[in-house]
Amino acid sequence: MRGRSLKKKAITASTKLTHSLRESSRSVSDCKYTAISIEDVRDAEEEKAVRVFRQALLATDQPPSHFDDYHTLLRFLKARKFDLDETMQMWEDMLNWRKEYGVDTIIQDFVYDEFEVQQCYPHGYHGVDKQGHPVYIEKIGKTDPAKLMKITTVERFLKYHVQGFEKAFLEKFPACSIAAQRHIDSTTTILDVQGLNWVSFGKVAHDL
Repeated sequence: MRGRSLKKKAITASTKLTHSLRESSRSVSDCKYTAISIEDVRDAEEEKAVRVFRQALLATDQPPSHFDDYHTLLRFLKARKFDLDETMQMWEDMLNWRKEYGVDTIIQDFVYDEFEVQQCYPHGYHGVDKQGHPVYIEKIGKTDPAKLMKITTVERFLKYHVQGFEKAFLEKFPACSIAAQRHIDSTTTILDVQGLNWVSFGKVAHDL
């Protein structure tokens, strides 16, 4: 029952949040839904590490406002096992990649209209798990790489996924956080390999 309740709340919050963002063109941090109480339990040692990391960033350059938050900084620290030098390098690489790839404007600038992709690459979000994380499903066993590459290109396919991640951080995660009343910034991913034929996954699949 809790899973169904969270799913309904997440869908409702996502719809309202998306509509609000499109109507007002405001950032999530300015959205009225952030006034809702969200549980945010923090570890003292992790908080200390985040403060040190943020001060190090401020000493070199001002962090972009949409990344200057506790959970984003903590995610980078965890990815590099709290090694400050490696985390700083990862942060710099991320900013450079976003600039080169045009990620900051990819939602507005990139239009992916290869709708037939869903037929040879079934995938998408479907509700939330018991903890409130959005559930993402890929039916790999029904994927046809050769047909997929006749519909789109590797470059456009990658941009489509990058755009999807940006939308998740902008809309889906905040909506799920509101529904679950706790911070959500990750998904539960299900890879359905039923019917998978490894022989059919040649060079095209490797490139993907």
